[in-house]
Amino acid sequence: MNCRRTRKLLRRAARGDVADEARRHIESCPACATEARAHLLLRLGSERDGGALVRPGFEQRLRARLLAEPAVARSSTWNGGFERLVWPALAAAAALVLVCAGLYVQVAAPQGGGDLASLLETDPVFTSILTVDPGAMFADPQIAPATDEP
Repeated sequence: MNCRRTRKLLRRAARGDVADEARRHIESCPACATEARAHLLLRLGSERDGGALVRPGFEQRLRARLLAEPAVARSSTWNGGFERLVWPALAAAAALVLVCAGLYVQVAAPQGGGDLASLLETDPVFTSILTVDPGAMFADPQIAPATDEP
């Protein structure tokens, strides 16, 4: 008898009745003995006692304890699923933005191996971001920008 077969027999045994061969294996194998003991304890703890009664005053003590505890702020049930989807999506979007920004800095860096400050001065995308002019980001760099001055 091996451990796998013994554990399968332990799971199938309703009242702890296992074959003699499995019992001998349990006596010789510490891992299976631990498993058999866990099954025994689970079976003993799961039995129903029809004569068991609740101690007097239990309901009053329980109500008093629940009323004494501060109320837990509950979120609405429809919002729980939304939050579970939004936070990972926001984290993924933030990571993607950082990766794209890093790749852009790598690609747009000057050929001479300049620093980030020189890139900020020469790159039209960074310049448009710094001047808060999003239209300049999509404008054609070959065309001079139109001015309002006469």
